[in-house]
Amino acid sequence: MGVHLHFDCFSGISGDMTLGALLSLGVPESWLHELPGRLGLGAVEVSIRDARRAGVTCKQVEFAIPDQPHGRHVAELIRLVEAAPVSAWTRERAVRAFRLVGEAEGRVHGTTPEQVHLHEVGAVDAVLDIVGAIEGFERLGVDAIYHRPVALGSGWVEAAHGRLPVPAPALCAVMLPPCISTSRRTSARPIPSPLDE
Repeated sequence: MGVHLHFDCFSGISGDMTLGALLSLGVPESWLHELPGRLGLGAVEVSIRDARRAGVTCKQVEFAIPDQPHGRHVAELIRLVEAAPVSAWTRERAVRAFRLVGEAEGRVHGTTPEQVHLHEVGAVDAVLDIVGAIEGFERLGVDAIYHRPVALGSGWVEAAHGRLPVPAPALCAVMLPPCISTSRRTSARPIPSPLDE
């Protein structure tokens, strides 16, 4: 029997939170420190520290990303992943994730998925989060990933295109209705991940 992961995202989820959880489960810190260089993003520095939230210890991951004046199109990020020195298993799932992002952002902004432009630091952070999480799952031998509905929060956020509601429109476009929750009350039924095929 393989490894099954279950995410209980009662406070939301982020790439950095996922990477920290993978380190807590046994993925070596040295792997994460080496990840930016392997992906051709050698100027990025990785910071890992022990943190405490509400009395619970966790690993906090932060990327120090140099200024990226122009950002990148999703098609460029897909090419970067396709050329990366990662396994076929990781590559196929990471490319699928970027295609999902491109399709959602394209619907929101009225453009093709390939022409979607991820702004500045967000593009580099997305590559590290997506490839890192998927490769981390592979390193742990994960066969299946489940999650309860993800609490998305509410309010407003300042983005490159101006003030956006939380959850942001592209996030709503990529998440299926049974996968999200705007409250802390979530169902007990686990939901398989779309990347888990």
